[in-house]
Amino acid sequence: MTPVAYWEMFGAFEAGGRRPFTGDAVVFSSIEQGSASSPASSGLCVRFVGRGREDYRVNGKACRLDAGQIMISPQDSGAEIEIRRDECAGTVGLCALIRNPFDDLAWDFGPLVTSASASVLGATMERSAKTLWTSARPKQEVASELVATLRSELPSIARSMLEQVASMEAAKPVTRFEMVRRAHLAQAYLHAVTGRAVELAEVATAIGYSPFQLLRAFQHCFGDTPAGYHRKLRLNLALDEAARRGVPVGVVCDEFGFAGASSFSHVYRRAFGHAPTRRAA
Repeated sequence: MTPVAYWEMFGAFEAGGRRPFTGDAVVFSSIEQGSASSPASSGLCVRFVGRGREDYRVNGKACRLDAGQIMISPQDSGAEIEIRRDECAGTVGLCALIRNPFDDLAWDFGPLVTSASASVLGATMERSAKTLWTSARPKQEVASELVATLRSELPSIARSMLEQVASMEAAKPVTRFEMVRRAHLAQAYLHAVTGRAVELAEVATAIGYSPFQLLRAFQHCFGDTPAGYHRKLRLNLALDEAARRGVPVGVVCDEFGFAGASSFSHVYRRAFGHAPTRRAA
């Protein structure tokens, strides 16, 4: 088996874009600004952004990737990336290039963007990025472990996507794939805004989709409305944060858009059908 290639990019993109690769590769980057293109290849790109924002164009689709999000995209047409120096000094991220991944599974829905906190895959990318940035472990070893995990997890993610696509009520396969893609974009937006409730119209505007289509697609993918999903997410995050600090949940309620402990308990009971229980730290 060809060893996993690993390299790092700092400051600016290398002249001529990204390196060609013949096998699996992992790239850790801290880029201030600039643009580049990656060549077409038979493979998948899994990208995590830990800081900043990156703008992509993949298979003719524009795609924004914010901090705390991951993107899975096919590389059969290559990709274009642009990093602008906006609010912060560039971006920090991790990219895994998986060569000849899974020929028996369709990845037509790419680029797929979702929150890193919403999946095991995202958590793996985030953890690997932190390890490469701060740990003394051999980086080649970390890269090889990451690729092995991705190869293990990606088939189940693909099958889950295909099941979601099959559940959509649309005549054309391309329309069903797009509905799934937009639903995951909405999920990523909800995970990024956890300090308050978010209206359906706001999410729809953020992802460039009609509220009606978004509501339908989201319910098919996640079994709940965007509002219901977001409410449960914020409730659980509040409990986790209270446990992390070792304080009553009422202390952190306002950080997640709840008026107080009494209001939190009422909303929690309506959402889950039982009273909130204290989490272990």
